[in-house]
Amino acid sequence: MQSWIKFSLKNAGVIFIAMLMVIAGGIYSVKTMKMESMPNVDIPFIVVQVPYIGATPEQGLEDIGKPMEETLSGIKKLDNLYIEAHSNVVVGILEFEMSKDMDEAEKDVTTAVATINLPEGTEKPEIIKDGPSAMPVFTFALSSETANQSDLTQFINERIKPALTGIDGAGRIDISGETEKELAIKLDPEKMKQRGVTYENVKQTLQAHNFSFPAGQVNVEDKTFNVQANFKLDSVEDVKAVQLLAQGPVGVHNLTLADVADVSYTNKKEMVVTRLNEKPAVLVEMKAQPGSNTVEVVSQAKKKIDALDLPTEYTLTKLYDTSKEVKTSVDGMLREVLLGTLFAVIVTFLFLRNIRATIVAVLSIPLSILASMITLKYFGYSLNMMTLAGIAVAVGRVIDDSIVVIENVYRRTLTSPQRNEKLVLTAAKEVGGAITSSTLTTIAVFGPLSFVPGIIGRFFAPFGITVIVALAFSLIVSLTVVPLLAKLFLLKIKHKEEKESILEKAYQRTLAWVLNKRTVTIVMAVVLFAGSLVLVPLIPKNFLPQEKAVSYRLTGDLPAGTSLEKANRTAVKIEEILQQEKQVKHTQTIVNGEYIRFAIDLKDDTTKAQTTDFEKRVRTEVEKLNNQMRVALSPVGIVGTSGLALMVEGGNAKDLETAGKMITKKLQNIEGLENVESNLSGVKEQLQLEINDEKAAEKGLNPIMVAGYVRQLIAGDTVANMQVDGKTTNIHLSLAGDALDSIDAIMSQSMTGPMGQQVALSDVATLEKAPSPSALYRLNQQEYVQISGRITTDNTSGVQSEVDKRMAELDLPEGITYHSEGQAQAMNEGFTNMLIAMAVAVVLVFIVMLVAFGNMLMPVAILTSLPFLFSGGLLGLYLTDQALGMPALVGFLMLIGIVVTNAIVLMDRVKQNEKKGMELRAALLDAGKTRLRPILMTALATIGALLPLALSNEGGLISQSLAIVVISGLLTSTLLTLVIVPTTYHIMKSVKCKLFKQKVDIGTELHSGTVLAFQNER
Repeated sequence: MQSWIKFSLKNAGVIFIAMLMVIAGGIYSVKTMKMESMPNVDIPFIVVQVPYIGATPEQGLEDIGKPMEETLSGIKKLDNLYIEAHSNVVVGILEFEMSKDMDEAEKDVTTAVATINLPEGTEKPEIIKDGPSAMPVFTFALSSETANQSDLTQFINERIKPALTGIDGAGRIDISGETEKELAIKLDPEKMKQRGVTYENVKQTLQAHNFSFPAGQVNVEDKTFNVQANFKLDSVEDVKAVQLLAQGPVGVHNLTLADVADVSYTNKKEMVVTRLNEKPAVLVEMKAQPGSNTVEVVSQAKKKIDALDLPTEYTLTKLYDTSKEVKTSVDGMLREVLLGTLFAVIVTFLFLRNIRATIVAVLSIPLSILASMITLKYFGYSLNMMTLAGIAVAVGRVIDDSIVVIENVYRRTLTSPQRNEKLVLTAAKEVGGAITSSTLTTIAVFGPLSFVPGIIGRFFAPFGITVIVALAFSLIVSLTVVPLLAKLFLLKIKHKEEKESILEKAYQRTLAWVLNKRTVTIVMAVVLFAGSLVLVPLIPKNFLPQEKAVSYRLTGDLPAGTSLEKANRTAVKIEEILQQEKQVKHTQTIVNGEYIRFAIDLKDDTTKAQTTDFEKRVRTEVEKLNNQMRVALSPVGIVGTSGLALMVEGGNAKDLETAGKMITKKLQNIEGLENVESNLSGVKEQLQLEINDEKAAEKGLNPIMVAGYVRQLIAGDTVANMQVDGKTTNIHLSLAGDALDSIDAIMSQSMTGPMGQQVALSDVATLEKAPSPSALYRLNQQEYVQISGRITTDNTSGVQSEVDKRMAELDLPEGITYHSEGQAQAMNEGFTNMLIAMAVAVVLVFIVMLVAFGNMLMPVAILTSLPFLFSGGLLGLYLTDQALGMPALVGFLMLIGIVVTNAIVLMDRVKQNEKKGMELRAALLDAGKTRLRPILMTALATIGALLPLALSNEGGLISQSLAIVVISGLLTSTLLTLVIVPTTYHIMKSVKCKLFKQKVDIGTELHSGTVLAFQNER
């Protein structure tokens, strides 16, 4: 360290050039760094969706779910495999170990899915890698008063989507509510019977009138020609005019397709309804590629959209814009950084009362932060909530080393008659070891935070690394830039005899008293610590803080089997309720079968109290609409969400269903817990086709022929395609919509037997109603039930305790077991990992101090101050009604480094005094007097820097609770450090002397509270 100081004092030009390079490089790095809301962390989940239109959950599980289980379960590092079989779709959710590379996992899953022998009728599987990059970064809606959904869809697919896809960093673009046109042929069953026309006749005739294939090669006039056979239908009128050959009562006769069917170019059958603010709309979600600059991606997307020449009847409404969220977060954190810097400046000036010394000390903040930005950019980090929070937290700490150096130089300069470079070198060297040790201990504290296992550890790693980098540069600045600037600006200040301040005199008397009353002091401190532990059960505990909601997700699940039309009528009523809410800015409606989904955006100026009232009113009014509708209203966000999840396994399907109902009923009416439900809540009625094999055989049919005909009747067929208005359009053949409105209507339909005879369905099959589960769920090839609920309070542990209590009262069927997941599991894992990180940090700190001091007494004495940081932190949480969660635990981890730093600064002076031969008591009293000001300055500078964060709602994962823990913990632990550490060291040194019979001058008792007269180099 001495060589660094000497180099800076001798090479001013080099140091100033380095400073300019850091400033320029730092500003450039800040301007060019990627910006995103949260760190781009690979979430270890991959989702596989396989659409299977028309399939029941049972069929989907047998045909796709179980084969998927067998194939995917062999993938390496797979933790859990969830299978969900719903009507029309099968979903596989793969949870991997955190060590699994998710790009590799995606390739493994893609390869495995390709080997599954999927049944006919399934669509292409979709593989989705989850994570922050899978969240939309920009959403908008296209609506119109006059144009229909298909026109909107066409405009999006032909104009908007290609423009957005070409943006650098753009990811997948999802469209909800898109409707395409088709040429629909609706057959009239009555006319078909009258004319002797069958479904198969029409299908074969259409295919015979629309083809293109090579017919071979011929030699003509000594040349070889390829022969292409074509027959194309070119218009709707061509289709209507297609000739059908029918066997009627008067024999074979010709007729056109228009004689037995309605032919039209129209929208496909509506399966999903989408609206924006009660008007029909198509919703578009744009995602960004992993690692891209989301702010730049959204900016380019908005420019592309603004440049489009929208038809006057179209309205494009921008809904969610992550760039605004990121900019708001960045601006908020930067504001807190600047305010924190201002507070640190004020604290430094109040103690030093010299503007030059203050400026020199404060320069370490921008230099350290800008140097950190260069490093973070070099290693590929982005500006996000975690790196910015790391900077905000580091602001108060990066000035500490410079304060200690400048305070020592300033104090010596005031009292020394000889002012030269040697004075600066001596003063900086005197504290160089202390600040190096203290900085290394703080780095040792944040090191474990960067390696906390699990998803939350991945999110917190950038925070820890940012603080570590900033601290490392702050040490370099304090040993190079600060001594040089001190030499240039402080050596000319007026000579002034040092006088003890009122604060120093008061501390001297206090320290003298506690050294006289060592036993009483220790007992009082222990009682204080023990008393603070009483607060632990009184403080709410959660995993992550709940932020003020800016948008909500409202779901309404009607009884299984509810028609789209009926569900849509209910959705319209919900829209009317939301229209009355003044805080609502936009509502997005999606109705899919019996499922109603709303995305609700609130106005920017909505307060947290207003969101609470909004929740209560809307939930109450919506629940009144239909007592059979399951309603859930929850805020949307990555952080701050809170949920209960109980996984129930074992036994058979009936026992699982029974257990699910018992648990759901038992967990109702728990304060702070809402929307408790089982994933097996719904039972959907279906029509079961039973084919009589013997009767079918008598007619020359087999079961698959009968089932295939029924499928054609209900779902129809895409029999060919043709060009309409310059677009390739499917020709879809089906019965008229009102022809199959009852079981009798279906069973009265006739199919053609192999001999040309007409066979009524009722002659060979029956169609009856039968109950069916709305979905089936399996975990690792075993059925399971999940009980879920939303925790609406900050006290997650309190809700979980009540859940555990009620679960213990249940007498579940034999073989049924359960375990908690969701927030409870995450909180337990997070707390455990953070406590381990704290323990590792303490060990690393002890090792660093052992190397620095060369003995065990001082490190052990310093560690005795650590328990008291918990006293202050817990008291702060209790008084401010903040929850003990992950941010608060990070605050306690920070405190370990800060408190130890202050103690090192104090004890390093004690060590120097003892080396000079000073008696123990005098050494302690002198160290206390000399180091009081820098210790208080560093503590108050840190407190001042964190005050904006403590008073702000910004911060996300790094929230108010972290700042409150650090501030309150510092207030108590700093005061106690100045008392407990000297007392403990005095006791330990005395005991050591007695045990080993060493002769050590401990000093006489000084009841007057003054220091023995001695000559000490100042």
